Amino acid sequence: MPSITDMLNLNKLEMFQTMRKVLETDGANIVRNLIAYKDQILYIWNPDECCLYSLLLNTVHEEHPLYQKLFPGSPPLFDVDEILINEPGTMCALVGSKGVSVMRFPKRLGSKSLYDTGGSQGEGVTCSTAILQDKFFINKHLTDVKRVRWYPGSPEDNHLVVLTNNKNCLRLFKVDKDTGKLVSIWRLGPQSSRILASLGDTAVDFDFAPPVLLGDRIRSEPSIMWPILVLQGNGEVLCLNTTVDDSMNITSAKITGPLTMYPPADDNYSEDACSILVMDTIPPSVVIASNFGELYNCLLLPDTQTKNDDEYEPTECQHQYSLHIIETIELELGLNIEDNGEYDSSNMIQLKRDASVTSRYWCLHNTGVHSVTVPLTELLDEFSKTTTEDFHGSPDIQGQSFVEYYICTGLMNGETKPIKGFAVLSFPTDLLVTLLSNGEVVTQAVPDFHYNKLSNMYMKEDNIASEDQVDSSENADKDDFSSFIAALLQKENGTKNTILKLGPDVPKEVVIQIVLQTMSIQRVTLNNHKIVSEEIERRVRMLSKAKDRQLLEMQRLEEARQKLQDDVENKAEKLDEINNKQEELTQRASSILLKLVSASPDSVSIKKKRELLESYKTKMNLMNKRIEEAREKWNIVQTESTSSAYKQLYGTRSLKLTLEQELVIKGNLSEMGSTILDLERKVRDLRTVINTIAS
Repeated sequence: MPSITDMLNLNKLEMFQTMRKVLETDGANIVRNLIAYKDQILYIWNPDECCLYSLLLNTVHEEHPLYQKLFPGSPPLFDVDEILINEPGTMCALVGSKGVSVMRFPKRLGSKSLYDTGGSQGEGVTCSTAILQDKFFINKHLTDVKRVRWYPGSPEDNHLVVLTNNKNCLRLFKVDKDTGKLVSIWRLGPQSSRILASLGDTAVDFDFAPPVLLGDRIRSEPSIMWPILVLQGNGEVLCLNTTVDDSMNITSAKITGPLTMYPPADDNYSEDACSILVMDTIPPSVVIASNFGELYNCLLLPDTQTKNDDEYEPTECQHQYSLHIIETIELELGLNIEDNGEYDSSNMIQLKRDASVTSRYWCLHNTGVHSVTVPLTELLDEFSKTTTEDFHGSPDIQGQSFVEYYICTGLMNGETKPIKGFAVLSFPTDLLVTLLSNGEVVTQAVPDFHYNKLSNMYMKEDNIASEDQVDSSENADKDDFSSFIAALLQKENGTKNTILKLGPDVPKEVVIQIVLQTMSIQRVTLNNHKIVSEEIERRVRMLSKAKDRQLLEMQRLEEARQKLQDDVENKAEKLDEINNKQEELTQRASSILLKLVSASPDSVSIKKKRELLESYKTKMNLMNKRIEEAREKWNIVQTESTSSAYKQLYGTRSLKLTLEQELVIKGNLSEMGSTILDLERKVRDLRTVINTIAS
């Protein structure tokens, strides 16, 4: 039976048991992401064996799940902190603070199988590997990799963008076969130094904004521009417009920024920014995170503040953007028991997008995982209902996101246990897989923000009218009982119960306070469960009665169906009998007609034709006799001519004919030949006529 926190029983697999032994001895106190998911395969990086596990999730509940070990051809000489799979799932980037390596996967046999190896399961597969500028990171001891992302506009999905803390620039690499070629270097400003880093003037993260189509579709070949939003340590955001032209070459334009933020603030909303994320919403939304647990949800819109009202610029020419802050969120980085601590400034936050819900993202940090859902659709709908009199280019949107502390792994100002892996699965449903610092795997269903939204509607008194309006509408959802039960089981603040993974070394006082709070929560939860039990019993009674009615209706329909089937079978038998009788009558009619035709007397025309045939037959016999006589005469003449020639040759008596006799004989022979030819022609004509008449 799967456990509550491990729905796929991943902790029982051999590979995760091995990972638990490896991570127990890992002393790195940073957030890592050693797992990834793509096309029904879960990838896990094992730093001890220096290999990548590939687990086929279709077989995870079988006795022997299918998995493989993918070994890089050139093992990385650095500690891997993150694995990134490209969009088609053909390459995997092994990212560390001291280097980047790219593995190329072999061909996959199908969507329900692993890679083609020719061996048994569990056998290692060596993959071709390309190391990106390994000498550069070896020579530059102070150079660290800050962020690596796959370039979404790559024609062959083999371009990587790498951000380092050296020289304040982005590097574009192209992975071709077993080599990683440096294609371009994009400068983001002056070269970094300790002074610039302390002031926050160096880039710390970047992400890609939605593409923009450039050029006229009719007059010229359009090209695609991919803006890159670069976050600096002081919270400023730069924009680098990279272009993929018709020749599939990646170029870059001049960098712009920093982007204007509305409403403006003295500290630019952040003093220690660490991560940026662009969400696939319309319009695009940007999230900026700081090390102090602050999140800034922004809208990325074209900057129209500097343009006149009478001027119009096409969309493809609007390269200037601005950020509009719609909400500021302060996360609880750890379980706060005594409420006397402050946030640790070294708590690095990583932002991860959610592929299933575009308006939701995840926050990974040293003390667990947070889920944040931005109700962008409701906010924009509210903004569209406002008047345009007070609008001057900056939308005045005030929203409240749904924040859930999904997993807690530490206390405030206490020992931190950072996350070591994170992935959102789409098999068999949306599941969240989290790898903890001790190697344990937490697998649970992804929380649905619609339930939270529904629970808030039930708990707010000012929304009673809207509830009545929704319930009285004809298009109301009839299958919302599960949503209703989920809303009743939610806490009063509408958030999900946090999963505690604090470990055995928690102080006794903290455990006592946690137990007291748990008992308080338990009382409320039991009350809610009692209400839910009554609702379920009432629904069961209603459904039982409905089931009895449906069974009676099904029985009546079954009887009607049986009756119709019997009628159809009887009619089919009668139809077969009618067909047999009809065939018998047809055969009898045919035989009778044949007898009538054969027994009927000859008509006058038939008699005339028969007499004509008899006359033709008599003439043909006469002609044959004449032909035979002519042939006999011809043979006699031939014999006589042969004998005369013989006599002349051997000196016997010769018969000399006069000229007149020769002429007479030749004339007779030619006349006989022509007569024979005429007779033969007449015979052929007669045969043709006879055959025609006979047919």
